[in-house]
Amino acid sequence: MKKLSILLLVLSLTSSCVSSLNNNQKRRLSAAKMEFPDLYQEEKNIGISAILGILPGGGSFYTQNYGVGVVSLLLWPVSIAWDPINGINGAQELNYYSTLQNIKRRKNKEIQDLKLKYSKEHISNKEFNIQKMEIESKYNLDSLL
Repeated sequence: MKKLSILLLVLSLTSSCVSSLNNNQKRRLSAAKMEFPDLYQEEKNIGISAILGILPGGGSFYTQNYGVGVVSLLLWPVSIAWDPINGINGAQELNYYSTLQNIKRRKNKEIQDLKLKYSKEHISNKEFNIQKMEIESKYNLDSLL
């Protein structure tokens, strides 16, 4: 039984942890928060996810990482060593992708509005192309870095 517990612990520590954002994604999220604060989407609170990680599987369940949550639940209290970190990583990841989706929606809406202006002949083809490039540039997070 002890060997099985050790094996489960090693497997959970090495394979079931939620991946965190890479450095480029962290920079993009930071740029999005600064440049588009109204579009930043906090799906999950990072502090709450860390605190819940102290509970059996809490951080993982909170951030919708149910497989990791079950393993953490089964290995509690040892899972206190990793579940707060999983909660933080999961919250950051959810917030990152939600924010990108929000920015993409806003960009697409502005382009659709621009297309409508063009179709109603309120702007010329040249003006349309210039304004479209401006919108695409405005919402390009990579250019903000």
